[in-house]
Amino acid sequence: MHGVVLAQTVKLGSISHNKFTQQFIRTQGRMISFRRCTVFISLYLALFSAAVYAADDEFGDLPVVLSDDKLEQSPSRSPVAISSVDRDMIEAAGARTIPDALRLIPGIVIGHSVNDFGDKPLLVVAYHGHSDQFSRQMNVLIDGRSIYDPLLGGVNWYNIPVSIDDIERIEVTRGPNASTYGSNSFQAVINIITRHASEDQGHFAKVNVGNHDIFDATYRYGGNNGDLDYRVTLATVNDDGQDRADGNNAADDVNSGLIDYRLDYQLNTKNQITYSGSFGRTNQQAEASPRDNFRPERVVKDTNAHQYLRWDSTIDNSQSFVVKYYFNFLKETDDYLTRVIDIPPIDPFQVPIEESFKNQRHNLEFTHYIDPTSNLNLVWGVNTQYDHVDSDYYLYTKGTVDRTTFRLFGNAVWDINRHNTIDLGVLLEKSESMTTDVSPRIAYLYHFNGRHTLRFGASQAVRTPFIFEQYGDTTQTHDATIGGVPFITLVDKILIPVNDLESETITTYEIGYYGKLLNNKMLISTRIFQDRLEDLLDAPSVADPTGTDNVDMEALVFDNLYNTRVRGLEAEIDYSTARSLRIVASGALLNITSEDEIRTGKSREYEESAPDHSFSLLTMKDFNEKYSASLGFYYVGDMAWMDANHNNSCEDGGNPSSGCGFRNTQGYRKLDLRLVRNFKFGNEHASVALNLQNLLEEYSDYDKFPSSLYPAVEQNLIAFIELKLKIQ
Repeated sequence: MHGVVLAQTVKLGSISHNKFTQQFIRTQGRMISFRRCTVFISLYLALFSAAVYAADDEFGDLPVVLSDDKLEQSPSRSPVAISSVDRDMIEAAGARTIPDALRLIPGIVIGHSVNDFGDKPLLVVAYHGHSDQFSRQMNVLIDGRSIYDPLLGGVNWYNIPVSIDDIERIEVTRGPNASTYGSNSFQAVINIITRHASEDQGHFAKVNVGNHDIFDATYRYGGNNGDLDYRVTLATVNDDGQDRADGNNAADDVNSGLIDYRLDYQLNTKNQITYSGSFGRTNQQAEASPRDNFRPERVVKDTNAHQYLRWDSTIDNSQSFVVKYYFNFLKETDDYLTRVIDIPPIDPFQVPIEESFKNQRHNLEFTHYIDPTSNLNLVWGVNTQYDHVDSDYYLYTKGTVDRTTFRLFGNAVWDINRHNTIDLGVLLEKSESMTTDVSPRIAYLYHFNGRHTLRFGASQAVRTPFIFEQYGDTTQTHDATIGGVPFITLVDKILIPVNDLESETITTYEIGYYGKLLNNKMLISTRIFQDRLEDLLDAPSVADPTGTDNVDMEALVFDNLYNTRVRGLEAEIDYSTARSLRIVASGALLNITSEDEIRTGKSREYEESAPDHSFSLLTMKDFNEKYSASLGFYYVGDMAWMDANHNNSCEDGGNPSSGCGFRNTQGYRKLDLRLVRNFKFGNEHASVALNLQNLLEEYSDYDKFPSSLYPAVEQNLIAFIELKLKIQ
């Protein structure tokens, strides 16, 4: 049924630099605390020793290969902590969206941003906190192609241009990996990997129907013509979102449609061409409030497209190269009217808002692989990226911004002997208006007789300001009238641009363990880490220096203001038996401290921005060829989203549903059940699955402005039937 794979395949990034010793022991001139390291190491060695003595002494390396655009390595040789959600786990979890599947990754928290103040509904994925509606400190890729939004940062998870049924696995680098993927690969990297076209031959159809107006449909056809394999997928995802505590529907209706295609052509034994593309549209709807005029009607329309071309070529047994180019396009149309504003004697009016924008990205990369000896692997490459952003709302003065980024990277993996490996990497990056950023990494791995690996690593990464942070200039104007006669032009300076921002930096130290236990039945991976985040960007309100704001005479200005430290422990276990039982568990313990408090309450917001404890457990069981079942349990502790409502006047213990206190999201437990009946008729395979989610209790995972007028948004019972048919 399921392979015994904790991380079935992992995208690694490994790059080289030979001048990193001082950065390994220092962080911006500050010596690492050896006392804290001693505590961490002692705990880790205790865990490691227990694992070693519990293992069977007589089994070798599992035939598992972890892949990457930069290097291919086994999980025991990875220089970074990487998790994988494979195809079996995605289906067993009953995931309709990619964030649903990411609940299985330790340290990741999922939220649904909904409010009644005109904001568009958004899915939110965060790793180690520090997050609001846009998780700007995490890079997201599809087959190595970044979909990070150059204007606003992060990604719109409702508008991911890939069908969940075409995904082979989702790999997550837990920790910075800028030395592989460049800036914004800051706290984590999510790489969504689709299947080779040869794996999707024939017809495939799937339909989900359930409560909350759930209606999802997918049709895929794949074929081949000699050395050419191809597939085409049509998909739609629709639901009316969540409900409020009073039973009314929340303003988060989503309807999406997608067409994507992929071609894999084997030119000869040494050359392969991959080409893919997509076109998708998503409508996110926030209906006008039936109770008052405070919430405006708002429909956000997203259109996205991409083209991707990749050439893999083998020169000889020791050399190969990859050339790839991709183009991303995103257009968002977001026009609406504010609530009615009535300030006598000025005539009642509504302000038209157009938060629309258009993004284009061109990216070209060359990567060269060299194996000069049997124990030394080298890779180097260059990358150039061009972003074009067009928005009269977000870039009020400029209207458009162009930004070009250049990257140079290298990596070296040296197997000193069968027990010792050193992995070095570095990436240099230069963007317009920014200084040259250097992202180094070093890892030392000690292998115990092929079954256990202990990893010591240090890395540094940057997050360059996205275009709205660097050049954002937002102003709203309206001609007010009295008796129909123009009286005054109202000017509200929302954001004032600042052009001298610094990149955010993160320095990470970690100790990791990877082991194979119980006669190949169990894989375990653990990690103890410390992250130091510096020069974090925020936009506090300041007096309008232009003197043109006559509404509230204040504006937001981005600046590098805060430093935080994250310490924690993460663990994963993947256990499988010959009786078709598989259990996958993960957990995280986190502690965030802020080193300064420039603005009242801000340091505490950072400290509360991730749960102290989180846990997931997924059990999968095949009873026979006809019947299977899975059970998923998820626990998330209390936390606070950075842009949610905070009332500093409240004392600890205030009711989050009333908007009081810092903890705006109470912890919750989530239980999901999936029952499957399989059918087989010759070459035809079919299945019917019943999915029941949120069986334990109703809970709220994100709500910016709960109030008595608009009760908290709740996740209640979700039930849907899945029908699937495959004809080969």
